[in-house]
Amino acid sequence: MSAKKKHCLNCKYQLTIYHKYCPNCGQKVDDKLNMRVLFHNTVMNYFSVDARFFRSFIPLLTRPGFLAKKFVSGKRLMYLHPAQFYLFTSIIFFFIFSISTQSARQKFESGLRSAFGEERAIMAETARIRDSLKKVLETNLLNAEEKDSILTQKITALLKENKKRNDSINSDSLQKKRKKEPENSVKKGSFFGFDFDTSKLDSLYVAGASMDQKLKSIGYKESDGWFGKFIGKQLIKLREKHGDGISKVFMDTIPISMFFLIPIFALLLKLFYRKRGRFAHHMVFSFYYFAFIFLASSIIILTNLIIDIPDWIDILLLLSMLIYLYISLKHFYEQGYIKTFFKSFFLIFIYLLFVVPLSFVILSVVTFFVY
Repeated sequence: MSAKKKHCLNCKYQLTIYHKYCPNCGQKVDDKLNMRVLFHNTVMNYFSVDARFFRSFIPLLTRPGFLAKKFVSGKRLMYLHPAQFYLFTSIIFFFIFSISTQSARQKFESGLRSAFGEERAIMAETARIRDSLKKVLETNLLNAEEKDSILTQKITALLKENKKRNDSINSDSLQKKRKKEPENSVKKGSFFGFDFDTSKLDSLYVAGASMDQKLKSIGYKESDGWFGKFIGKQLIKLREKHGDGISKVFMDTIPISMFFLIPIFALLLKLFYRKRGRFAHHMVFSFYYFAFIFLASSIIILTNLIIDIPDWIDILLLLSMLIYLYISLKHFYEQGYIKTFFKSFFLIFIYLLFVVPLSFVILSVVTFFVY
């Protein structure tokens, strides 16, 4: 756009001959687009964020509360935005964390499968029998009633066969468990405390029974309503999958839950520092603090992947995060050392004792519901 043109091409704002940039949207008045301008803007935008990140990286680690104080005071272009910093460090952390915990998650799911019993081989065998049974029924010219009669007889036989195989395979392990478990432990044939015939449920699965038949086998009634039916379906799904992938679902929900934990942390700060700024100021502090936690945790995990750090050093590094919080609160809110100490102590106490455990319970419930 030449200097004589009266309107911005982007927002149609009326311009004067003295405007080099639109005062409304910031777009340059000169509309000449060539390869130099195209790549110059792209590279400059990238390195602008990149430069702000490296300009913010060292202060975040070495100067607790500094970035939050600068951002609140108005210096918002020199350093990386707190929400951007949080998102960037959280992506790095959860990526590294997922790699480091892969073997642990595999062990967890392996243990979960063994807790469900050793029925995979049995279920595979009975599934083979079911498939052969279907082929026989499809190739024979039988009417619907005869087919239903044969299928019912075969399912009954599968139930008995599955029960016998379960007893023979698990007899030794069950005897060992009975010696270790108290009398009031979960009964044989129960699942997660729900007392029903698991062998019957497994046999219905391999026999290709409908969901309604499976729900009836675990004691579901129409009076239980849609919620009871949903819970029953989730239990059946968990049983049939032997817990495969549940840890991945749990891990995938953690980043989402953090978006709720940060405002709760900021709300606690608002309660402790009622006269120290708006809620947005406490959110800025929370974003930077959790960005530090993610960044420091990523460094610790990466170091442990390269060399095995002694446990006592890991504990000291974790304790340093609490010390970092104390120093951050002192610098950001500018209160006395003793008052800051007690506020940081009660803040950590409430957050770790109530908020985090409650969030874990909610996270577990959400994982079960979306599994």
